[in-house]
Amino acid sequence: MDGPVVIPLWEQALRRLRTTSGAAIGFGGLVERGTLRLTEFDGARGRGMEGLEVRLGRGLGGRVWAERSPLGVSDYGRAREISHHYDRPVLSEGLRSVVAAPVLVGGAVRGVVYAGAREAVGHGDRLLDAVAQAGRWLGRELAVEDEVARRVGRRTEQLRALEASANERLRRAHAGLRQLQATTTDALTRREVSRLLADLAPGSVDEGAPSLTRRELDVLTQVATGAPYAEVAERLGIAPQTVKSYMRDLIATLGVHSRHEAVVEARRRGLLP
Repeated sequence: MDGPVVIPLWEQALRRLRTTSGAAIGFGGLVERGTLRLTEFDGARGRGMEGLEVRLGRGLGGRVWAERSPLGVSDYGRAREISHHYDRPVLSEGLRSVVAAPVLVGGAVRGVVYAGAREAVGHGDRLLDAVAQAGRWLGRELAVEDEVARRVGRRTEQLRALEASANERLRRAHAGLRQLQATTTDALTRREVSRLLADLAPGSVDEGAPSLTRRELDVLTQVATGAPYAEVAERLGIAPQTVKSYMRDLIATLGVHSRHEAVVEARRRGLLP
């Protein structure tokens, strides 16, 4: 069975605005990067206003944005209280009476919502009240969306931090097992460690990845923990110069320029967990 139809906020707001006010058209858009861009329409006859970019203080919407309060004009083309930067697209839609209100979220103007009629409106206050109500409703709903996005973002960061921590513990466990495998003299222990390492092995190795020897993987795994060469040598029971020699070969084999890049490349290609 199909679930409920989810109607986007602007579509809901404009439908409701036209229903309650009898406006011929409802439209608006968000303020982003210093520009009010008209992207939402209900009842438009043409596409002349689509994507129109309104600047602060210009036209009806720009003044509403600047003053942060609703405003209407009964004869848009002749109105003296607004500039006429956008007459052509507005009048091409056949609009005469136009009202607009800010969409406020947290005290900031996030957008402007408009309603228009193609004739002089005798009861302009009703149209202005309706568009102001639509602006308030949009502001509340956008605030809820912002809060949801903030909480989801915070939780996502928490989960990423937990995942990173778990991955780091896994890599350290992997390094410890490889160290034990390389240094134990007990055959049973070595077999059990090998079995555990097989379980911890990366799921798949990239096609074309170089084939590394067990000792190269031992060295690279220890280097991946951030340990200096002397400590890696001590862990594996080999000389520091031997570790350096392995790393020079690994850097060349992986086609990188540093130990850090070697670790990153090995993980990218599935050679290390």
